[in-house]
Amino acid sequence: MMAAKVHTAEAAKHYLARGWSVLPLRPREKRPLIPWERLQKERASDGAVAEWFRRWPDANIGIVTGEISNLVILDVDPKHGGDAALEALERRYRPFSATIEAVTGGGGRHFYFAHPGVLTRNRAGLAQGIDLRRDGGYVVAPPSVHPSKRRVL
Repeated sequence: MMAAKVHTAEAAKHYLARGWSVLPLRPREKRPLIPWERLQKERASDGAVAEWFRRWPDANIGIVTGEISNLVILDVDPKHGGDAALEALERRYRPFSATIEAVTGGGGRHFYFAHPGVLTRNRAGLAQGIDLRRDGGYVVAPPSVHPSKRRVL
């Protein structure tokens, strides 16, 4: 079986191949290991990403949200009422179309959607327990390890 650090480096490479802007995060944390502002406008090269994960093999992976990655991520935190708020939003508007979903290390969920093509900033508190990660933000991506020691799936 491969070591977790190999999976992390391979996942970062896969995300980059999808056109997503990635960044290395401190092991078992959400904080970046590098200044990441430029990654909101320019994706790192394959070589730079490979070097980050050689240098920091236990690093977590961040995905920069917004236009650079063509991503908007709905962040649902059940500990703060996010599941109930999401159900209410889906009843009011309609259920989500099938999309990529990740289970966070904290027990929440990230739903990945295409960016609308218009600059949109992060929005905390879209509804109780629900935030939007858009231009100017990032999320912790699988198979990163949460401070709780649980993996993002």
